[in-house]
Amino acid sequence: MSTPADSPSAAADRDPVQEARDHLEQALAALDRLREVLPPPSSTPPSDTGGGEPA
Repeated sequence: MSTPADSPSAAADRDPVQEARDHLEQALAALDRLREVLPPPSSTPPSDTGGGEPA
């Protein structure tokens, strides 16, 4: 899957806004995967109501 954008010379011509957008899309995809794996917040008790390590 080599594209012209993979070459070092084309990297300088790459749009920084598009680069940031790509990173944000990857982050959103990772968050979506975490949401599928982790339980919803309402099913877990708040951690600040005690039961933690003593201060």
